[in-house]
Amino acid sequence: MVSIGKLGAGQEKYYLDQAGMPVSRASAVFSGVEDYYVGGSEPAGHWCGRSAARLGLTGEVDGDDLHAVLAGQAPASGELLRRRGRVPGFDVTFSAPKSVSVVFEVGEAEVLAAVQRAHGVAVREGFGYVERQVAFGRRGTDGVERIEADGLIAAAFVHRTSRAGDPHLHTHVLVANLVYGCDGRWSALDARPLYAHAKTASFLYQATLRVELTRELGVGWEPVRNGIAELSGVDERVRRAFSRRRGEIEAEMRRLGTRSARSAQVAALETRRAKDYRVRPEDLRGEWCERAASLRFGRLALDRALRPRRCERRPVTVEQSSRSWPARTG
Repeated sequence: MVSIGKLGAGQEKYYLDQAGMPVSRASAVFSGVEDYYVGGSEPAGHWCGRSAARLGLTGEVDGDDLHAVLAGQAPASGELLRRRGRVPGFDVTFSAPKSVSVVFEVGEAEVLAAVQRAHGVAVREGFGYVERQVAFGRRGTDGVERIEADGLIAAAFVHRTSRAGDPHLHTHVLVANLVYGCDGRWSALDARPLYAHAKTASFLYQATLRVELTRELGVGWEPVRNGIAELSGVDERVRRAFSRRRGEIEAEMRRLGTRSARSAQVAALETRRAKDYRVRPEDLRGEWCERAASLRFGRLALDRALRPRRCERRPVTVEQSSRSWPARTG
C-alpha cells in the first residue's frame, strides 16, 4: 500500500537515525536533537526526483542537506527558496504486503535478493507516477495560483522492520515541500494532487511488485483486494503472527469501542512506540525464523510457497539494492 503523512519540523531525525547518518551540532540545535551522532540499522537514504539535481543533491542523503531542503533552503548557500511554513514535506510510504515481508526476512539469500529487486522496481514505478502527476507549485495569496513544476525533490529510505519488531519491508520517500516552477522560481508544493493520486500509486506499486516477483520466483497470489494481494502459501495465521503492530491497533480500537478508519488512525498514534534503531534486522532474523517454524512455516513450507527458480543475477545486499533505484528515477 501507499500511505501519505505530513512531516513535522525536525521529524527527519527519525529517518537519519535509522540510516545512521551524522547530524551536525548546528542541525541538532535547529531540530531539537541532543545526541548529534547516531548509529542506525537501515541503509542510507538516497536522493531522487527530477529537481534534486538542481540543488546539487545526488547519491547518498546527507543530514544537513536534508534539513536544509525541508526548511526550504538551498543546501549549498543557505538561501531561502520559499517562505517558511508548518509543513516541511510529506512522507510517501510504499509498503510490501505482509506475506512478502515475511518471506523476505526468513528466506534464503536468493529470495532476499529477488524481493529487494522487485520492491525497488515497484517503488520506482510508483514514485515515477507520483512525480509525473503531482509536480505543481502554489503561488499568490493563500496559494490559489497553481503552476507546473519540474519534478520533485525527495529522499528515499528503505526500512525492513515495524515498530513492533516484525518484518515490514517498506520505503519512505520524503517529498520536500519545495518545487521549481516552469517560470524559473521556487515555491511550495501544491499537495492536493499528492493525496488524490495516492490510491493509483499504490495500485501501480502493488501490481509491479506482483509482476516482478512472479517473474523472479514463479510465485502464486491470492485474489487481489483493494489493489493488494498476498502470496499463496503464506496463510492468514502466519501473517497475523508477524503483524503485532496491527494487533496493538486493533486491541486499542476494541478498548475504545470504535471501528472507523479515523479511529484506527487515532489508535495507531496512541499505541505508537519509539523504534529502536540500534537493533539491526539481521539480529532479529533468528527469532523470526524460530517463530515461523513454530507456525509450521519452516523451510519446506516456504519452498512450497515460493517455488523459486534459480536467479541468474548475483544476489545483492540490502544496501546495494536501496542505492540502485533512486539514481534511475526521473
